[in-house]
Amino acid sequence: MNSSFPSACGWSKTPAVKFLLVLLAVAMTAHAASSDPGQTAIDFLEKVRQRKLDLTPGGDTALSPQTADEKKRQIARRLDRMARDLGCDPLEVGAVKLDENFAAVLVRKVGGLDPSRLQVFPVALVKRGAEWSAAPLPASFENAGAGYAAALRSRLEVLENWMLREQVVDLERLREQSISGIRRKIEANLPAEELRNLNSKEVGERFMGACERGDLLSVLGFLGGLAAKLPDDWPARLKAADFALTAGSQAPRPWRLLVAPEVARVLVHHEEEDGQALISIACLDPAAAAPRIEIIHFELTKDPGSLWQIDPPASFLQAKGNSDEEADDGLDSDLRDAFPKKWTASHPAEPQATAELAREKLLDVLRNGNFPALLASSKLDQSPETARKACIQAAQTWWTLHDPAAVHHAMPLSFHADGSTAVAIFQWFSAREPDRLDARALYFEKSPTGWLWNPVPASATQTKFQDWVDSECARWPDQWQRSLWGRCPVLEEIHAIPAPTRDEAQQTVEAWLDATRRGDVEAALRLVARLSDPLSGSTVLQNLGYEIIGSRRGKKKPAIIESYQGKTWTAVGVKSAQDGKAIYPLYPVVLTEIGPRIIVEIDLFASDNRGREFLNKTALQRLAKSNSAAGELQTLYSQYQAKIESLGGNTDR
Repeated sequence: MNSSFPSACGWSKTPAVKFLLVLLAVAMTAHAASSDPGQTAIDFLEKVRQRKLDLTPGGDTALSPQTADEKKRQIARRLDRMARDLGCDPLEVGAVKLDENFAAVLVRKVGGLDPSRLQVFPVALVKRGAEWSAAPLPASFENAGAGYAAALRSRLEVLENWMLREQVVDLERLREQSISGIRRKIEANLPAEELRNLNSKEVGERFMGACERGDLLSVLGFLGGLAAKLPDDWPARLKAADFALTAGSQAPRPWRLLVAPEVARVLVHHEEEDGQALISIACLDPAAAAPRIEIIHFELTKDPGSLWQIDPPASFLQAKGNSDEEADDGLDSDLRDAFPKKWTASHPAEPQATAELAREKLLDVLRNGNFPALLASSKLDQSPETARKACIQAAQTWWTLHDPAAVHHAMPLSFHADGSTAVAIFQWFSAREPDRLDARALYFEKSPTGWLWNPVPASATQTKFQDWVDSECARWPDQWQRSLWGRCPVLEEIHAIPAPTRDEAQQTVEAWLDATRRGDVEAALRLVARLSDPLSGSTVLQNLGYEIIGSRRGKKKPAIIESYQGKTWTAVGVKSAQDGKAIYPLYPVVLTEIGPRIIVEIDLFASDNRGREFLNKTALQRLAKSNSAAGELQTLYSQYQAKIESLGGNTDR
């Protein structure tokens, strides 16, 4: 058979092969030619920002092989400073100027609302073949092996001068565009005509609400962002507000008083005359070292366009804020006394039909609600001075249970009602001291609208229940722990129980991880079974305390890695973190008559630490004393230990 193409085609086999090679070469050249100077500049700066730039000849830049070592170190230092300037804002290509195999690119750092964060980075590029490479120094072809011919040097100087000149011009243009863009965005959230028609009280309330919601654009509108001429200190206002609303609870004072969700705040005073006004906001921060009602004053003015503008005190514009509180509590005392009445007027109380319901409502708010919700469950209709004390006592009570530095959990012990008053005994369970009784008596009173918690009960009420409270507190030291772990099923012979499925075990451990991270003692204990050991109960609470502290301390929630099913046990391996170091606990799960449960007394960790090996061995020996299923759990643990060792601790693979 003739292997050539038909003569009508005019091709033999050899020319056809050459033709295909030509097509392939053209395709490859077209692909290489797709190298874009703008994208190359962006890629270069991204690597600089991440400090992953390969600064060797032939690496990520056009660095000349003849560059001296000292010069390389100077370049590296300049790029490190550039990395700090780049920050984390997005980048976009600006103007590009080409001159054959050389290019100058302006890259804009955009994002955010603060024009002072905008920057323009000039990048010089050299084309080698079909690919562009960035010169190692910004706005310069130095050390890029471009050559030293006079004509070429002159062309490169034109590009370098263009970059330096246009960098300034483009940055100014970018900032002007940013300011006009901010106005449009603010107008979409807070129309100028709407702001013009508000009175000073409405401005204060709307401003306060925008701070609470984290609505930065509306906040900026109230701070003068819609004015035809921005306030002279506008950059400071924008920067301070942007930082504070982004930080939320971590915002410095006094911004924290306006933006933290746990702070209770209300407008307590306003006055207005001839285009000027003053508003006063009372705030109660439960996280303060000594909670107190604090007053913030804002002056308001109308600009030539009749738009209201809030002028914040200097403390709001300071870089680090102001954490100092007023020393003289006599200042603005009348406004502090007005806080409870103003608060209840805008946040009505939520009384309950019975004393028992009031206790349940209070317990739920103490565990899961924010501080404003606690005030809604509190009796605040006393005299101004007493109501003020009640607010502060409520703040202190709420913070003892929500302070992240000291994990506590409110647990009901006993309850007694008599007529229009009642008292409940609660245990403040401490994860750090799980064996300690911290009993607290909280009182309730009935009003015409229903029952509420009274943070500062009258002396007569306390005297009325004193004998009962003393009697209860005397009997609970020997019983309160039993009331917790007494609900956990006791396992007499584990080997007689079939193992839960892997899905059942993993769901149980997942629920346990959620409960301990929340610090929810009762929810966690509902997932636990215990051994028939005299020390079982106290060991359960002790290990529960460790788990809560460890879980709350970690930034990330622990994650399940693997599960191992035997005849009796199903063990679930987890990756967690403690003090920045990965740890690998293994949770033993058994099936009880009421469902799968974790044996938290047997705390096992995969580790190469000899001290940890001793503790693992001790835990298994303790298990062996009470039942015959310890051998199987030892086998499952060995499998988990082998897996962690095989991965070298890298469980992300």
